[in-house]
Amino acid sequence: MPNRLSLLTILSMVVLIAACSQNGSEDLKTTPPAIKLYNVANARIVYAYGGAASGKKTHLIANYGMYQAQTDEMTFTMGGMTQDVKQLDIINDTTEYTINIATKEGTRSLHDTSRLAAMVRDFSAEEMKNFQEAFILRSQGQKIGKDTVLGKICDLYVLPMMGMRISMWEGLTLRSSITMGEQELTMTATEIDTDYSPSINDFLPPKDVKLTDPKPMGGMPPGHPSVGGGDEDMEVSPGNPHAPADTPPAHPPVQGSPH
Repeated sequence: MPNRLSLLTILSMVVLIAACSQNGSEDLKTTPPAIKLYNVANARIVYAYGGAASGKKTHLIANYGMYQAQTDEMTFTMGGMTQDVKQLDIINDTTEYTINIATKEGTRSLHDTSRLAAMVRDFSAEEMKNFQEAFILRSQGQKIGKDTVLGKICDLYVLPMMGMRISMWEGLTLRSSITMGEQELTMTATEIDTDYSPSINDFLPPKDVKLTDPKPMGGMPPGHPSVGGGDEDMEVSPGNPHAPADTPPAHPPVQGSPH
């Protein structure tokens, strides 16, 4: 299933942003970034997949999205084909890691946040108060009502791509769904902790993972909040701010990615 990463990125809707550096930070920076991807500083969210997918996803966020880690353990079925996914995606301030948990192999990528800065250059002060919503509305999305997940009253949005629906609270996606033919894929938060105390170890790759050399920069960062993959994912990836401007983001830049 060649589009597996792209499809999961769409479903998770998680933003993954990184700057330029060969290795991630060894210390957790606490100075708030100029662009806050979420309206809460730190969060730990656990999701359950449903519909054509089963399993769970855990998303850790620190310093308003400067650091993110997403762990996917899921089984996905589409067109009669089933695939197991065990993947860890990390954004550590300056570096993005995409790791296959089963094989303990991964890649380390460098990204330029100037793309994000350029995207928000014409955002109003009001839009910058809720980056995720602004991105959705600028991607032809519409706010259509309210939804409640884990007792949180969310704003409900619909996007033109694949019947995508996103329920967001404080910029965090708590429920999302897409429709593909007769199948629906869903992701719903089952736990949320905004008192989570992050550690830099949460955003470093496991020591036993074999990483490839960083790839030269060129083209868009991969989709996923983000959430890994390659530029081939970008054609359908709305979950990241580094997705093409004409695509809606787990992950919009909306939250992140299960890839």
